[in-house]
Amino acid sequence: MLSIAALSDAELVASVADVVRTPRADPADSFVLHAPLELAARTALLPRVAPADRAAARDQIAAIASTYEAFGPSAPPQPQRDFDSLERAAKRLGDAIAAGDLDDVDATAAWFGERATSHEVGPLLADLIVPSLAAAAHGSIFLYQMPRVAPRGELTGELLRPLARELARNPRWRLRWYQDRVPDPNASAASLFDALRATPRLGVPGSDFIYPLMSQAERSGVAADLLASPTTTADFEGAARMTLRAAALSMLQEPGDYAPYGWTHCLTMPQAALGVARWCTDPTMSLAVAATYVVGFRAALAQNPLEPKWTPPHSGLSLAAALDDGPDLAAAAVWRAPDEQIAGIVTLLATRAAVHHDAHLVKYTLACLDAAAWDRDHARLYLSAAASLLGWWTRADSTATPAPMPQASSTREAASASA
Repeated sequence: MLSIAALSDAELVASVADVVRTPRADPADSFVLHAPLELAARTALLPRVAPADRAAARDQIAAIASTYEAFGPSAPPQPQRDFDSLERAAKRLGDAIAAGDLDDVDATAAWFGERATSHEVGPLLADLIVPSLAAAAHGSIFLYQMPRVAPRGELTGELLRPLARELARNPRWRLRWYQDRVPDPNASAASLFDALRATPRLGVPGSDFIYPLMSQAERSGVAADLLASPTTTADFEGAARMTLRAAALSMLQEPGDYAPYGWTHCLTMPQAALGVARWCTDPTMSLAVAATYVVGFRAALAQNPLEPKWTPPHSGLSLAAALDDGPDLAAAAVWRAPDEQIAGIVTLLATRAAVHHDAHLVKYTLACLDAAAWDRDHARLYLSAAASLLGWWTRADSTATPAPMPQASSTREAASASA
């Protein structure tokens, strides 16, 4: 690889993607699983980074490649496949994942990814990937991010290969409860928010990895009981907004125990499922999956009731000053900031995330910025949630407090936890 400084942004991203597209032979740990998603998120944040910090943000992008290469041996190369259409290749990929055939999955994903544009991957694979809880249920994030960060083709569909291989390790890990729903003409966005608020506290089912948490929500009957009716609402957009607001409120209203890896996923996962709904045969399936994620996290991790009219305390501090005082004051600083300061706050949030080592902070900050742009009436909610997480990390970094294990971060760990 050339000197980082000698590469344009597009060249840098493409060179890292060239490394990350090759699957590892062993089951993915947290970093390997998140590498394609981290690359996409850091790429998306880069244009928002303060000019003085762009070099540091680019260094973090470059570090993805070196860390990925150090993980372990690559999966062995497979004989080339040949298909007469992307549709046939997508069908073969789905069959290979269902069969758990890692070699066939990799060979088929390689052919498909080399030929499918970033705008073709989602429409062909959304029905397959959205309900899956394998690969820490992160497949939808990949589909959601791909088209927005690769206008020049620097990120190609070949990044699908590592993800597809992890999906095939646990093909039976899927949500299914939504298949028995009966449409309810009285369902509404408000009724969905009420259902999310009514989530009972089940506690952590022996592990706080994603598969056990979502499996608990399904097997207990809680997801079906709460969500079967409201997720059939005709007001998809309103219901999607309610789902993401509940997720952001969870970051702001819960203790920090699960902030970095629990409440971050509570937003990034449903946002992605909702973001690819237009590619699904039944978009309400994506709504059901997204709402299940919020229910699953809240049932296992929440300690406080979900209050829709949350307001923070007065702090009188700027965000830059409040970060050292922790998540609550950081969130309050954004919530009560004058309108003319919001643009600067967005730059600060994007910059601090982009130069930080944690992939989940990067993904969550991007998700909050996206949600704020989409749900403008509640933009302060999402920006405050991003500030809260940044405040958590600022305090943790300054006190050398170790972050807890990323939940469902490893297919190997998740499998052992649920055995």
